[in-house]
Amino acid sequence: MLGNRLKFVKPEDKSLYPIRNKDGAIETLINPNTDSALVIDSDSHSNFVYNRYHHLPLESQRQKLPIFEYRNHILYLLEKYQTLVLCGETGCGKSTQVPQYLHEIGHKVCVTQPRVTAAVSLAYRVAQEIGGAIGQEVGYAAGMVSARTPESGIVFMTEGVLLREMFASPLLMQYSCIILDEVHERSLMTDVLMGLLKKIIKKRKNLKLVISSATMNAEFLKDFFNTNDKKDRNKPATTVVMSVQGPTHPIEIYYTQEPVPDYVKATVDTVIKIHENQPLGDILAFLTSQEEIHAALESLEQYSEQTQERNKSRSHFPSGIRAAELVAVPLYGALPARRQLRACLPAPAAARRVVLATNLAETSLTIPGITYVIDCGFHKLAYFDPALGVQAQHATAVSRDNATQRAGRSGRTASGHCYRLYTEDEYEKLPESVPPEMCRSDLAAVLLQLKALGIHNLLRFSFPTPPPAKSLLSGLETLYALGAIDHSGDLTSDVGFRMAELPVPPMAAKMLCSSGELGCVDEALSIAAMLQVDSVFIKPAHGREAVASKVSRRNHFEVAEGDIIMYLNIFDSYLRVRSSCEDKRKSERACKQWCQRYRLNHRVLEKAADIRDSLEKIVKGKFNIENKVFEGPDLGTAKCERVMKCVLSGYFPQAARLTPAGAYRGLRGADLALSPDSCLYAAPPPQWVTFASVQCSRDRTYMRDVMPIDRSWLLELAPHYYKET
Repeated sequence: MLGNRLKFVKPEDKSLYPIRNKDGAIETLINPNTDSALVIDSDSHSNFVYNRYHHLPLESQRQKLPIFEYRNHILYLLEKYQTLVLCGETGCGKSTQVPQYLHEIGHKVCVTQPRVTAAVSLAYRVAQEIGGAIGQEVGYAAGMVSARTPESGIVFMTEGVLLREMFASPLLMQYSCIILDEVHERSLMTDVLMGLLKKIIKKRKNLKLVISSATMNAEFLKDFFNTNDKKDRNKPATTVVMSVQGPTHPIEIYYTQEPVPDYVKATVDTVIKIHENQPLGDILAFLTSQEEIHAALESLEQYSEQTQERNKSRSHFPSGIRAAELVAVPLYGALPARRQLRACLPAPAAARRVVLATNLAETSLTIPGITYVIDCGFHKLAYFDPALGVQAQHATAVSRDNATQRAGRSGRTASGHCYRLYTEDEYEKLPESVPPEMCRSDLAAVLLQLKALGIHNLLRFSFPTPPPAKSLLSGLETLYALGAIDHSGDLTSDVGFRMAELPVPPMAAKMLCSSGELGCVDEALSIAAMLQVDSVFIKPAHGREAVASKVSRRNHFEVAEGDIIMYLNIFDSYLRVRSSCEDKRKSERACKQWCQRYRLNHRVLEKAADIRDSLEKIVKGKFNIENKVFEGPDLGTAKCERVMKCVLSGYFPQAARLTPAGAYRGLRGADLALSPDSCLYAAPPPQWVTFASVQCSRDRTYMRDVMPIDRSWLLELAPHYYKET
């Protein structure tokens, strides 16, 4: 099955990985503070944490963590320095233990996380360890939900929430210590917060700052947060770096002799080659997406069935290695926690576990027992093209820092082996690190927040990594088109300040601000909430369930008015079921049964309901936006048309027209296509559409969350943006 084409060789020069010295001691990595993958692909993020000591008492679990030995060191360094750059491997305890250490000595601590569920789950864990109820001594404020009091000593929050707290308290006087966690992801909000916190610590000398991450360029951050003048040698640095190192073991690196034409097939072949020729040990294989993981999983399951049948009549492979069962499991962010747990649990006796994972296993989650790593050499990154006005994810080559981090996954508990599916020459050509999200994203939302904070000269703002001028200009043009800023670059008094206060992207915020004039505030709130969550439909990978799911969607929900109106109908139906029972338990049971019947994701719809409630408090309670009264019956086609116009009032920059060739062309020239998941995909293609997001697959960019529009609406709602030609 393998053939002889895929061959691995050791590198010619000295390896970057640890070896044993003359005394027999294991040397550490030359540069342990490497910058890791900077991905925003949701498949690469996990809110699941594997705890191998869950059977022990909480206090014993805390003492088992690597960070426990460094408690006094951390407190000493924060006493002497204003900023501590803390490097520690995933799972070492820095996110849960460091806030407790600081709170124990009297600090009021704020801990930021890039994702909502991470902030909430960490808050519950720390509250459990402290022994109090959530919302009292330990609280959280994430997304649209919060549980805290002014007396809470430790508060976990998302980065966006901390940014909004600066509106009321620019110097964050309510906290004495701020922990910026997961900095290695370098998200948009992370970079903005780093720039703002640098300004704050210059004003507040008593504010302590901890920059915490699994892997990062520590020296770069040390220089960035050093508030003393480098030219004045008499003044010591205000920033210090500390690394929490676990045991490190030697790692053997292998490269292919020639490039592989198909890295998914090469990954499967390499797994089988290791299984039949190497001693027993678990395998971790990196791929870029769910689709690739499922394709590889299917091939390995077929091989496993064949091998299991042959193993009944043999005890060893031809190579002399003892025959064993091969157990393949997937691992990506969209998997439920119980299925992610399968990837962390040890394989059955006399069996080899193979984990097929996205970048989630690179830094977000540590899998115990990995001996072999297969690096395909690619990962998914999001890039924004200002010239085309479209941001989409593409599979691109990893950086050398990514490759180092991936290889290190195999040397956590014993000697490891890393098989790279590219040549050594190609490795040398890889970039040192990946550009942060700030340099490859649409900056409209970030610029709106900075404007609201009173930062007018954006070109001189101290970004850790300055974004391209074209991206800044494109973001400002979008805000100007939406009416958020005027010709001088200042926030407009009505629309601009309202959009800045709404915790949704600028286009959705403009839609909500326009909803009152079009008499559809409630509908706009529901649409905005549904556009902030993941797909509401459950999508089985294959088989009868997948067909049944598509049939259920087509028969019950799809409409000619497109995906966005379909989401509105689904959400309205869900709210009716939710309010049909006064008893909370009966209501929840009825909602789950309804979702199961129509193959909808109950968790996603509940999240959308929470978001809608929070938006309603701002739109109706704070802004006092009310529906304009229209003559005649307020239903049917006329009401639906007003709702569609309301959506277009915010999303008009993302309009596309059908070309004579049968493809769609965006306003700025982007070549687009309808997503196969859209309810308009099988219908005759409309002449004009607007879309809320895009998705890249291979060499095509697909429009998602699509709605057909009338050409005259663009001239009516955005005459400053469109003109008759």
